[in-house]
Amino acid sequence: MSDFHRFRGTATYLTDPALEAAVNCALVLERPLLVKGEPGTGKTLLATAIAEALGRDLIHWSVKSTTSAQQGLYIYD
Repeated sequence: MSDFHRFRGTATYLTDPALEAAVNCALVLERPLLVKGEPGTGKTLLATAIAEALGRDLIHWSVKSTTSAQQGLYIYD
């Protein structure tokens, strides 16, 4: 686990222990993290902060009710 980068927020994004635990579990398990919430609650800000903290590029994909998984595989794979 020496190459594991723990997410603790950034200088511009403050977190709480429960959010940090959820993100870090997803990172360790190498599994996606489903983040739900009303528009404007900070889901995209969280994704941006995680990418920034890990030094990764953020791939933005706006998902709608008509979006299919096949579109994601075709467009982003």
